[in-house]
Order: sequence, then C-alpha cells, then structure tokens
Amino acid sequence: MSAFSDLLASPPVICDGAVGTMLYSRAGRTDLCLDHLNLTHPSLVRSVHHDYVLAGAQIIETNTFGANRVRLAAHDLGDQVREINTAGARLAREEAAGRALVAGSVGPTGRILEPYGPLTLREAQDAFGEQIEALASGGVDVIFVETMADLREAAAAVQAAKDAGLPVAAMMSFAQEGRTMMGVSPAAAVRRLEDLDADVVGANCGTGFHDMLGVIQEMAGVAGRPVIAQPNAGFPQSVDGRLVYASSPAYLADYARQFVGLGVAIIGGCCGTTPDHIRAIAEALRG
Repeated sequence: MSAFSDLLASPPVICDGAVGTMLYSRAGRTDLCLDHLNLTHPSLVRSVHHDYVLAGAQIIETNTFGANRVRLAAHDLGDQVREINTAGARLAREEAAGRALVAGSVGPTGRILEPYGPLTLREAQDAFGEQIEALASGGVDVIFVETMADLREAAAAVQAAKDAGLPVAAMMSFAQEGRTMMGVSPAAAVRRLEDLDADVVGANCGTGFHDMLGVIQEMAGVAGRPVIAQPNAGFPQSVDGRLVYASSPAYLADYARQFVGLGVAIIGGCCGTTPDHIRAIAEALRG
C-alpha cells in the first residue's frame, strides 16, 4: 500500500488550489516561466505551498505543470528539465513536512500530436518519461496528469508514471459543451484512462465548478476507480487589464459538497482558486 492509497481510504481528500495563478499574482508579472521559479525564486514557490498546507490541503502539487522539455524549450530551458522538476519536488516536500502528500504536476506539452500537429507520439512519450523520472527521483508520492485534451497524450503521461512505479491520477479538461478540445466525452475518457490502469480518473480546469458538475456526474456514473475534480474558480474576466476569477470561497464550498455527493474522492481547485477557497472547502467537507 502506498501513502496515496492509504489517504484515499478515507475520502474526501482535500487537494490544493491553483499554483500558477497564485504565482502570477504574487510575482506581479505574467511574462515568467513559472516552472523556472523553482530555481530562481524558491521562496516564492514555497510560500504558495505553505499557505495551502495551512489551509488544510492533504495533497499539494509541485510547481512543474509545464516542466517538460517541449514546453520548456520555448523559454530556452529544455536542457534543465531534471533540475527544475527535482527542485519543484523538493520545495513541495519541504513545505508538506509530513502534513500533506506531494503530487508531481504533469501538464500537456502544449503541442498538438500528429497527424493534426507537429509533435510525434514518441516525442511526447520521451518528454513525459524524462519529466516524471525526475519527479520520482525528487520524492513525489503520486503523479497528477492534468489538463489533457488528447487521450493519446494523456496515455503517454500515464504510462510514464506507471513505468516510474508511481500511482497516477489522470485528469482531462472539458469545455462548456462537455467535451475536450479534441472531442473526447467524459465517459470515453474514463474508459480509456481506466484501461491504462490510472489509479484515479477525473477532470480539472475547464470553465468552473458549475459546468464541471455535469462532467463529473457522467464520469462518476461509469467509473470503477476513485474520481477527482479540480475545477477553476469560474470563468475569468478581464478587469483593468487583469484576469479575475469571481467565484467566492463560499460558492466553491457549496459546490464541493455537491461533488462529494456524486462520489468524488479528491476535491481541489485549478485556475483562480486560492488558499481561502481551499480552506472553505476543507471546513465545509470536514464539518
């Protein structure tokens, strides 16, 4: 039994909220390579992890969402995959300090797979394998594959986690019409991800808690594995040149109860969620 499976034995499990939008907010800039902050501004990254642990998160995610070689290459950092990921794992572990588990965050490559785009499946497999091996060596407890639109890309990341001997939660991202950008339905996602032996299946990001409720209802209706939900804090709006997520902590806490009522085992937040949102969710569910 892994520490992750032990934690899953007592749902609901509270995950953290957004890392990226929190870092943008605290740095006061949006032109940064967030993953590189693990090396250049570790105290900033640690502050986000620290506040989520204090808010009641039982799992915190590493600041490595875009830390694969394909995505880092856009910042001329493709040769620093190992350093960035191991640092990300270390910073999260130090702040978790036995109070929370650490999930290695693995997002998409940012490129479309052939035949629709330029990235080959082998290139995606190699990129995920390299990143996840570094996260594993950094001591993460579980891999969170997230914000995926293409099941082939998700499969490459899930397999890399399995090859590294780590449990994996696999999440797809759905638009308002209830399909991913590549047209994948919630039920089809669950069937494929479970065929790949993902330990947990679900959804993250998207347009908010309200819209994701129907997606999770469909997923939970066919899933044979625990389900995870990590929606955004609503759909962002531009206010004075800044993106604002309007959903309040109380609003998210109310929806978190509904997700758990559908059988969701892990609940957290994605873009726009903050430690205040996670604290409200934790208090509502533990109460």
